[in-house]
Amino acid sequence: MGVLWDKVWFDLWHHKGRTMLAVLSIAAGVFAIGAIFGLVDQLLSTMDKSHQAVNPSHMNVILRQPIDRETADSLTNIPGIAGVEPLNGSTIRYKMHPDDEWEGASLVMRDDYQNQKFDWLILKDGLWPNNQTIGVERITSDYYGIDIGDEVIFDMPGTDRSFPVTGKIRHPFVPPPDFGGSAYFFVDAEGMARLGIPQGQFFQLLVTVDPYSEAYAKDRAAAIKDQLAKQDVGVAFVIYQDPNEHWARPVLLGITVVLQILAVVSLFTSVIIVINTTTAIITQQIDQIGVIKAIGGTSGTIVRVYMTGVLVFGLLALLIALPLGAVVAFWGTQQMLALFNIDYNTFQAAPRAIVLQIIAAVATPLLAAIWPVRNGARITVREAIASYGLGGNFGTNKFDRFIERFSDTLLSAPYAIALSNVFRRKGRLLLTQGVLVLAGTMFLMVLTLAASMTATLNNELARRQYDIRQFFFFAQRTDRVEMIAQQIPGVEEVEAWFTVTGTILREGERLQDTGGLGAELFGIPSGSEMYKPFIINGCWLQPDDSGNVVVISQDSADFNDLKVGDTISIDLAELGADEWQIIGTYQTITADLFSTDPIYAPADAVVAATKKANRANQIVVKASDKSAAATEQLMSDLSDAFKTRNINVNPFFSRTKPQDREYAFNQFGIVNNMLFGLAIIMGIVGGIGLMGSLSISVVERTREIGVLRSIGAETAVIMTMFVLEGALQGLLSWLISVPLAYVIARPVASALGQTIFNVDLDFAFNYTAVLIWLVAILSISFLASIIPAHSAARVSVRESLAYA
Repeated sequence: MGVLWDKVWFDLWHHKGRTMLAVLSIAAGVFAIGAIFGLVDQLLSTMDKSHQAVNPSHMNVILRQPIDRETADSLTNIPGIAGVEPLNGSTIRYKMHPDDEWEGASLVMRDDYQNQKFDWLILKDGLWPNNQTIGVERITSDYYGIDIGDEVIFDMPGTDRSFPVTGKIRHPFVPPPDFGGSAYFFVDAEGMARLGIPQGQFFQLLVTVDPYSEAYAKDRAAAIKDQLAKQDVGVAFVIYQDPNEHWARPVLLGITVVLQILAVVSLFTSVIIVINTTTAIITQQIDQIGVIKAIGGTSGTIVRVYMTGVLVFGLLALLIALPLGAVVAFWGTQQMLALFNIDYNTFQAAPRAIVLQIIAAVATPLLAAIWPVRNGARITVREAIASYGLGGNFGTNKFDRFIERFSDTLLSAPYAIALSNVFRRKGRLLLTQGVLVLAGTMFLMVLTLAASMTATLNNELARRQYDIRQFFFFAQRTDRVEMIAQQIPGVEEVEAWFTVTGTILREGERLQDTGGLGAELFGIPSGSEMYKPFIINGCWLQPDDSGNVVVISQDSADFNDLKVGDTISIDLAELGADEWQIIGTYQTITADLFSTDPIYAPADAVVAATKKANRANQIVVKASDKSAAATEQLMSDLSDAFKTRNINVNPFFSRTKPQDREYAFNQFGIVNNMLFGLAIIMGIVGGIGLMGSLSISVVERTREIGVLRSIGAETAVIMTMFVLEGALQGLLSWLISVPLAYVIARPVASALGQTIFNVDLDFAFNYTAVLIWLVAILSISFLASIIPAHSAARVSVRESLAYA
């Protein structure tokens, strides 16, 4: 075996370019496996550990009216309530300099920062806030450049006041600013009192239950709501969280599944490249195989020689991909975790990813090489001497003869030769097309997924004809708030809505709902065009609807086996209970944080059921100027107008449509960027595969190139032949990729939508991406053809005769 070992090492070293191509091809797939699976494992597990480390609450209950500490503590008497911590949160306008524009921010108050029960805030630098100072959230500080010692101006009742920043605080549950999350500041009880919430009064509760389950938490939330309702305290909404899983896990889970699929696809393309590369080696060394067999070598010997070479390719690829994949996985994890305010500074490598990389680098190439190595090992001495490559039977079937006739009739000589050469080795053509088609399909699919997410969000927002939605702390007279709003310049149309919370019943039994707080009955004015949700079954409210008819969420219908035409009872507590008929079910994509189930009914029917005529607790406004700046200014003008008339607007819920749009698109922007990055990688891998295929073609046609040289073919003609061959392969793969991507992308978009939104995405095939990929694949084909074409052009007549 010593001489054969020498041959293995000679082949590896003497053909350094080929060795590098094979190693990099395998390393690309192994790297993708290590980087993506390593990122997924580290990302999700670290997020969960960070979440568990802050003693997370099970639900965050937001109240419509404040309660005192005694009332909050009394809730622990409810069976199953393990702990309650009251706090306050609000929104506020701030700016850094007097001449700056006002910006929106969230304000958080803990009654005792030193003795927190749940959702622990961590002081990262400086001091906790006191009555004269504020704290800034850590990622707010980094993103907005607000540091300790800076002065922040708050828009306070009746005046503006600046506060010094004395501490940086980590909040475990802040929306990332990169996704559109607002700035976060912290004050103590005295600071919150300056904003109109007296000390000892709380609008928010952190609650835990024992034992924990999602269903039990929702059940206990309903019990809290019923208990507080006896004291005329309403619950606005509840945010639930699993104490064992990070709150952002559901959003990232669907994306990580897509990433892992693409990593496996990338490895598969590497497998095809290994087959092509191994075929190239055996094609070039057919004469050597004949010599080895002539001096007594067996087929087993041939297999050991070439499989050893493939094993070395895999091990070299592992040396490159293993550390690189670990570093990129750690870096990617660190960057992603930083978005969610999680520190990750100690380098780690995911054990599963390392094992998968070893398998991918060692076992996968060996399995991929079995077919070409066995074919090469079975060649006899006579076949090896008579042949200069595997195959060589082009022109023996009807398809080949059709290609020849078509080429000779319609194409000039270089084009005709290039087209014939594309189909000369059909097995290799299929393998090369496999790489290019996979690359093209993945490229088109990921861009179609991005387009489908964009279309879905756009369509959902388009169902809202209003541009501003403002909530009031307490119900107001409908005619008064509409009159005030209509007097503000820029208001095109205003509509007042009245909502009231309740409980859905059927035959006296409470039905399961999506939020756990029962229903929130929305009274929509007859003929309103302000909002029409996506209807799944039945129909939306009609102008001529009369009586107690409702449209409920599809989730509630599914949970309770309800259908259009069924009758339910809605218990509105002290306002009584009525029977309502379901006329439709809807599904929302960008649902608000409300954990009540919105149920829509005609406003007249809600008035009749509640005996609350001419009352409204929110308005929706259509603006004449729909730009982000104009709508934010209009919302501010509306708030000021209501404030001067002693109508308190709840800024926590009030938002503009551009703000919702920005938040939604920022949230999924990073996903689109990741998918686009993977699409580019797939294109590069496809180019490597094409380069390998054309390199084999150069080796196989050395004698043919010599013949062309001997009859006067110029360098440019020979290079053109190979470049055209590459371009034709690229064009063929494009023709296959487009319909294939169209077919595959639809079910993938549906699955992704169900994972993220619990509804199918609105499928939008990205036709622009089709043209982009055409340009890209032709460019990739050209670049991948340059080196083989240049090698072909350098073959002299003497070299071709020597090869022969």
